[in-house]
Amino acid sequence: MKIIVFEDESTYNFEPLTLTKGVFDLRLGLFSFADRVKHYMQVEQVDFLTRDYIAKHMRESRRVKANEPETIDDETLFINGLLVFDKELRKLVQKIKPGTVVLKEGRLVLARFGETSAREIAPRLMNAPGLDAVKSIREEASQHVEYGGDSLITNFWEIIEKNGSQITADYEAMPRLRSRIPVETRVIGKRKNVYIGRGSNIDPNVMLNVEKGPVYIGEDCEIRFSTFIEGPAYIGPGTIVHPFSIIREGSNIGPVCRVGGEIEETIMQGYSNKQHVGFLGHAYVGEWVNLGALFTNSDLKNTYGNIRITVRGSRVDSGRIKLGGIIADHVKASIGTLVYTGKKVGVASRIEGLVLEDVPSFVLYARTHGLPIWEISVEEAIKVAKRMMSRRKVEFTAADEHLFRKVFELTRGEREEKKPRIGAFEFS
Repeated sequence: MKIIVFEDESTYNFEPLTLTKGVFDLRLGLFSFADRVKHYMQVEQVDFLTRDYIAKHMRESRRVKANEPETIDDETLFINGLLVFDKELRKLVQKIKPGTVVLKEGRLVLARFGETSAREIAPRLMNAPGLDAVKSIREEASQHVEYGGDSLITNFWEIIEKNGSQITADYEAMPRLRSRIPVETRVIGKRKNVYIGRGSNIDPNVMLNVEKGPVYIGEDCEIRFSTFIEGPAYIGPGTIVHPFSIIREGSNIGPVCRVGGEIEETIMQGYSNKQHVGFLGHAYVGEWVNLGALFTNSDLKNTYGNIRITVRGSRVDSGRIKLGGIIADHVKASIGTLVYTGKKVGVASRIEGLVLEDVPSFVLYARTHGLPIWEISVEEAIKVAKRMMSRRKVEFTAADEHLFRKVFELTRGEREEKKPRIGAFEFS
């Protein structure tokens, strides 16, 4: 049986993170959404249905099948890219018959169709479709099942809120994890709740508190002197945690990051830096981000009121009193940058000073320094991306350049609303 992971229109709720990647590549627990499907379905590869420009980038950079319905040659299982797949959902998949759709308040959760029907339906699930596409697919199904679970995500703050418990659930669902814990490492709680991957180095006086949940440290990590890590927490392979860092519960640090200071209930996608003193809380940080010394984001109002977020142009009550925001791929923050609760920073932007509002993609934002918003040309953004990626020995490819140029055009309107200056930056 072929497995295809698709996006629906909730993908746009996760912008600017999803401007540069499929929503199914976002992290939650020990996996991305897509890798979670592969893990629990016990398959090495899945195919994808996504927005056309993301599909093109995936085909060129990852050599996967994306938006290729003509290659369907078997009975097919379609899985929503925002479904937190687990062993219980695998049981559901095994029960449903071909011709079945599983729905949650009108959204398509799962669908299973024979080869011919699947090839016909797949194009309707390209480009993150809305409820009209789901309605047409439902009409072709012979059986409808209403999903009563809570594993279908709608907004980014649900990922942040769910991350800690999902790390614990994923850890407990893994085969018995065994690893050697250095004698100099102090573990508070059951040692079975600590996993340290091969090649990782744990300095003396590191403290791991696993009373609330496990600590999973991937391969080839470096956890420096006198660091405190509180579970549930995930440290991805190749990541360096600097001395005297505080990694609090619910933190999820992706691969090849460099982190320091204090981090709480935050997801970092990977290849990003927050190396210095400062606070990062209840936030989602993309890839190739650099947060300068003393960078701090607020995740709580002085009034203890609910935090409101702008989602697709409308103000939405998150229902949460603790929420940071989104920092998209390739963002750079200068030293001492302070970001208010619930704010979003767009792709490849550079921020300085106090960030009081959402920041569009491809701009220099330093309003509290008395500067106007300034557009960053796509050529300049590409140049900076190449420099940063080369430091990790990762090539900025032609596919990456095409993606940058596409996202620059897609976000032109949001920049124009801010009336940025265009041209070479200068102090005035």
